[in-house]
Amino acid sequence: MQFFILVLLVCLFIFLFCVYFLAKDDLILLRKDVSMEKFFNLTFLGTIFCLLSARLFYGIFHATTILLNPIVLLLFPYFPGLSLVGGVIGGAIFFLYLYFVKKKQLPLGRMFDFCSIGFLVTLPVGFLGYFMFAQENFSIIKTISLMAVYIVLFIIFYKVLLPKMINGKFKDGTISLLLLICFSAISLISHIIGNFKGIISLENIVLSLMLITSIAFLVWQENLLTKIKTFKK
Repeated sequence: MQFFILVLLVCLFIFLFCVYFLAKDDLILLRKDVSMEKFFNLTFLGTIFCLLSARLFYGIFHATTILLNPIVLLLFPYFPGLSLVGGVIGGAIFFLYLYFVKKKQLPLGRMFDFCSIGFLVTLPVGFLGYFMFAQENFSIIKTISLMAVYIVLFIIFYKVLLPKMINGKFKDGTISLLLLICFSAISLISHIIGNFKGIISLENIVLSLMLITSIAFLVWQENLLTKIKTFKK
């Protein structure tokens, strides 16, 4: 279990370094007077919230007995079990909370985009660590496939989408919505392929709702319906 905690710490370090690298010289953040200290304070709070959400949803999805004992629920280093899907849900909830509380003070969409790319970087490392140290059965084919998919996605997001966002080709927050769409779709496909008999599970239902909601928000954010109608004319 110590090795699993080590993997989490490595992922956290990579995530924070990536966020710092992307945000340190960003002009929008500088104009809004968002210091790296303020950004990292919110990032750490969000990370803690994501961990708690990941633990809570692990109990909901896989081990409901965990929910009955608050001590077992909180001490995940000694009673292992975290849900990646639950962590992503926690991140989305934390962002929505900040959006309603601080939307006029902070460029939250841009900040969340940087955090999303940082999260994307950690996924291959996380899957490799999970394969090496988790007690659950996780096939090498699935591990390599997921690592390859997310490495390709990172290249696309970093080399193609991020420059477009910085140049104002689409709105802040779009990268985050695209990542949520990709993550929920990939996770859903992975779960279905891995356990076709359990296709109708609570986790798959949550992933499906996440996918549909993310697509709806993306259409609304980028006003895609209007753009499609204009393009047809």
